Amino acid sequence: MNDNDYHDVGVVGPRYTWCNNKVGSGRILKRFDSCLLNSMALQNIQIAVVRHLARVASDHFPIVLKLFEVSIRMRRYIKFEEVWLSFKIAAHIVSKGWKKNYVGDDMEVLNKKYKRNLNDLFYYSKNKLKDFSSEKERLKAEIILLQKEEARNGWMDEENLW
Repeated sequence: MNDNDYHDVGVVGPRYTWCNNKVGSGRILKRFDSCLLNSMALQNIQIAVVRHLARVASDHFPIVLKLFEVSIRMRRYIKFEEVWLSFKIAAHIVSKGWKKNYVGDDMEVLNKKYKRNLNDLFYYSKNKLKDFSSEKERLKAEIILLQKEEARNGWMDEENLW
């Protein structure tokens, strides 16, 4: 294995992967199954974990290879969204944020006002979209209910809708 650059990943869970299904002193447990990766794969994957699961109807324990990538959190930037112009309250949010007093030189104050306004607009729109999403889900459920009713009773006429 070493000559061909294969490395055992290691195990989480039961140590063995096979059992002869006997009880007491006749019981034999062995590790037949393992996961091998070469060094290039280990470098690219960053975190690899092999888990031996519980055996149910077999003499082998199933194994699962889980690959994890370490993610580096990038700093999040909020950019102005043109859709915010369609919100009637957006002008109020901006004027209210712009009137606040901040401490610092002119560039710092300007930067703080921009950041504050973008954050306020972002969270307002996020909240607004949440309302839209819940309304959308409610309407979908209503449509499905109507479709089931239609399937049960045949085509609906105007009187049956309301």
